[in-house]
Amino acid sequence: MRELMIIDGHLDMAYNALFYRRDLTQPIYTLREREDSVVGGLSDHPDSLEQRRGPQAKRFTPTVCLPEMRKGRVGIMLSTIMCRVQNPQDNTHNAVRTQDVAYARGQSHLAYYRALEQRGEIRFIKSVADLNACVADWENPSSHTPVGLILSMESADPILGPDQVGDWHAAGLRSVSLTHFGANTYGHGTGTVGGLYPPAYALMDALAETDIALDLTHAADLTFWQILAYWKGPVHASHCNCRALVPGQRHLSDDMIRAIADRGGVIGLVFAEQMLSPAWHWGDPRTHYAAATRPMRAVLEHIDHLCELTGSTAHVAYGTDLDGGFGLELSPTDYHTIADLQRFLSLMREHGYGEDDTAGFAHGNLIRFFTAAWQ
Repeated sequence: MRELMIIDGHLDMAYNALFYRRDLTQPIYTLREREDSVVGGLSDHPDSLEQRRGPQAKRFTPTVCLPEMRKGRVGIMLSTIMCRVQNPQDNTHNAVRTQDVAYARGQSHLAYYRALEQRGEIRFIKSVADLNACVADWENPSSHTPVGLILSMESADPILGPDQVGDWHAAGLRSVSLTHFGANTYGHGTGTVGGLYPPAYALMDALAETDIALDLTHAADLTFWQILAYWKGPVHASHCNCRALVPGQRHLSDDMIRAIADRGGVIGLVFAEQMLSPAWHWGDPRTHYAAATRPMRAVLEHIDHLCELTGSTAHVAYGTDLDGGFGLELSPTDYHTIADLQRFLSLMREHGYGEDDTAGFAHGNLIRFFTAAWQ
């Protein structure tokens, strides 16, 4: 059976490149060799990143790079500008103390994507015409076909205020989540109790003048419902799983899932142990561990649940978050690199999903969502 083009609804490519200092144009085994420790604690590779002393100590085995994406026909990605205002701790790798620094960090992520575009590695998708052209290119891709980028922002902290929305939109921004982990500039996110702060409403007014969608991922419960009550534009959840199957505020409740579907939104499912294991509770660190136990098939449980709630497969998609602060160690047990997302489509077929449903999950639902948002 012919492989389907895939859209991954959530990746953190710029963060991966800048924070972990990875050249994502290189093959995955080159990246792993550079980072693997040997006896003595340092890699023998002449370009070992471990031999360039940096701020981070803990590393995870990479699984995502552009060559593997092409191998797996992951032809379009929503990839992030990611930085949040939060007191930096050992486990808050993308947190900074001020919004000015968040803006600067966000601009560095944008600069990275522009550099990849200049090299022909990616192409920005800013309109329906761009989207259609990229989809057409991936009908018969080559080993050098650019990967399409729909630029997203995980936490709106890099937007200094409503007056900057136009600049970010011109740069290609098409999806924004107002919050992330903790309480940020515009409101309460994952792991906190509370809602939006007053500046969020002026920001949403400015966003409403564009075709930027709001991403409800990482919204605290009250924040989630306050956004839906105020915002009349397109909404989606780029990388969330089902709270009914895995406990914790990080996931979507059944009522949240129905609300997103009622607004025509799409929910991207995460391929990570902490989003797939019922034993992992986001609110209880005692349940957190360092090795994966669940295979890719566990994602099917979340697809089934979403489809039962919404009555169709029209509201599910990939939103893998792969290598987003974790690596192979907490990826599904039968997953090796992002190219394996093609194998997951085979699991869907074996599970009983038809070809139209499978294609919708692979790319069709997100194409429909952004086509509607941009028209």
